[in-house]
Amino acid sequence: MKSRNLRALEAFEAVSRHLSLTAAAAELGVTQSAISHQLRHLTEELGEKLLHRAGRKVDLTPAGNRLAVQLRTAFAQIDRSIDETLGTHRKTVRLAVCSCFAPGWLIRRLGDFYADRPGFSLQLRMYAQDPALTDEVADAFVTTFPSAQGYFALKLRNENLIAVRPRRSDTSQALPLVTTSFPPAEILGADWARYCRFAGLDFDLMHAGYWLEATHYVLALEMARQGLGVALVPDFLAEEALLSEQVQLECAMGMPTNEDYYLCIKSARRAEPALRELELWFRSQIPSSPLQEAATQLA
Repeated sequence: MKSRNLRALEAFEAVSRHLSLTAAAAELGVTQSAISHQLRHLTEELGEKLLHRAGRKVDLTPAGNRLAVQLRTAFAQIDRSIDETLGTHRKTVRLAVCSCFAPGWLIRRLGDFYADRPGFSLQLRMYAQDPALTDEVADAFVTTFPSAQGYFALKLRNENLIAVRPRRSDTSQALPLVTTSFPPAEILGADWARYCRFAGLDFDLMHAGYWLEATHYVLALEMARQGLGVALVPDFLAEEALLSEQVQLECAMGMPTNEDYYLCIKSARRAEPALRELELWFRSQIPSSPLQEAATQLA
C-alpha cells in the first residue's frame, strides 16, 4: 500500500468503528474536515462507495464493511508486530547476565527477590561475551559495556580483582598462579603481572614457575577452592567462598579492571511495570556487600 494512503485508511477505520466523523476526528486528534477530506480521497482512489451519510448518521456500505474488517485485522497485526519488536507483549522478563556476575552476585540474592515478588516471572540468560543490546536477546541486561543508543544504564558496582588461595594451604608455599590471560588475546599471565605492579608485590616470588590457565573467572575460583593454585578473581565472585572459609585472601588489595557492571534497559520500556520493578530491586542492591566491608577492615 502506498504510504500516502495510510492516513486515509486510518481515518476510515476510525470512522467504521465509531460510525461518527466527529468521534473519529477526536480519536485521531484532527479536524472533522480533515477526516472528510481523507474519506473523499480514499473513495476516489478505490473507486468504491464506502459510506452512506444521512445528516450526522454514518453507515457502512457492503464494500466499506469488507474493507473495515480487513483494516482492523491489519492494524491489529501491526500493533502485535510493534509489541513484538519492543518486547511489550511478553509476560516473562528475560534478563541477560554475564557468566561471572550471575553465579557470583545475582543468584544468591534471588531468594529474597522471589520471596518479595512471588508472581514475578524472570528468565535468566547467561552469556560469556557481552551481547548486543536488543529486544531479540533480552528485555534487560547486566553488562560491562553500557553505551548503546536508546538504552538507560544504571551502574551496579565496580569490578575489582583480588587474589585468593586455598584456605588450608601453607601461606609460605608458592602455589601455581591461575591466569585468565593468555594468547592470542594477551601475553600469558598478563593479569598477574598487572596485579603485582598495582599491589606492590614481587611477581617472581609469587610465581611458582608454571601457570594454570582458565578461560573464565568462575573456573579460576573453583581451581583455588579445590587447592590447585592462587586465583585472581572479582571480589564479588569470591565473596561466598571467603565468608564460608573455602578460600582465603592472598592479598587484601583489590585492583580495578575498569569493566564495571551496569543494568541496561531500553529507555522506551523503563516505565513497564515489570522492568520498573526489576530496576528498583537492583537499585536496592547497590550498597556495599559484606565482603567489601570485610576487605576494608583487613586493609
